[in-house]
Amino acid sequence: MTSRIARLTLACTAFLLASGLIVARPEARTSRQDSSLRAERTIDFATGKAIPLDVKVGPVNVQTVEFSDRGRSGGGMMRTPVSETSTYLRAHFQAENPTKDEWQVTFTVEFLDRTGKLIDRATKKSSWEGEAKGTDLDHPILQYAISQTARVRILMEARLD
Repeated sequence: MTSRIARLTLACTAFLLASGLIVARPEARTSRQDSSLRAERTIDFATGKAIPLDVKVGPVNVQTVEFSDRGRSGGGMMRTPVSETSTYLRAHFQAENPTKDEWQVTFTVEFLDRTGKLIDRATKKSSWEGEAKGTDLDHPILQYAISQTARVRILMEARLD
């Protein structure tokens, strides 16, 4: 009877491991996420400094993000100014694709308050083809919302273009 229970337990464990419902080692789950086509990072919000992300989506290595307040005109001469209570917030991502294939990454940036509640969201797509470069996501946002932002969730999804 004991050997039958042991065999049944072993079979159930093998099934759960094979189906991905449980993971034998936590680091195995992390590395699988880092090399997949989707990734998510939640970081403390700060402007004026590069924040390491060190994530890989597809073959694209997203190294850092830096947030900066670009003012009412967004730093560009041709951009229409936003209202007096708003500003442009820039998220500058530094990434590289070492392969010769063109890969597109969709960045979704979610601004969260201290309790984790969503304040605002912005999305941008950029492509890399055997190069290292930066991309800017410029987003008009209320100045009050910036003062309430404590954390930022960054979702990244890659696809072959």
